[in-house]
Amino acid sequence: MDDRRIVELFLNRSEEALLQIETAIARTDEKYGRLCRKISDDILSSREDSEECVNDAYMRVWGSIPPNEPSSLSAYVGKITRNIALDKLRQKNSSKRGNGEVPVLLDEL
Repeated sequence: MDDRRIVELFLNRSEEALLQIETAIARTDEKYGRLCRKISDDILSSREDSEECVNDAYMRVWGSIPPNEPSSLSAYVGKITRNIALDKLRQKNSSKRGNGEVPVLLDEL
């Protein structure tokens, strides 16, 4: 299925929204799943975090089309996946540093 048709699945929301979601995400995964998993695997180094990231990316794509109508679906999906993976990495690293609790603890001393 070509990118234009996949974008149309995202754009054409109707009473059959659940079926539309499943179809659009399935087609996106068939075409760009490897790309998304590669991007998230390279950033996160954790299979579980990577899979969660890819699933979150598909849902964010679903929620952002419309109003956005990407001319390059691969770049759009890849960028969303990368941004989610980077956010997840930052969150993971911040929790290792006390998740912002260190200054509070130091103030109490």
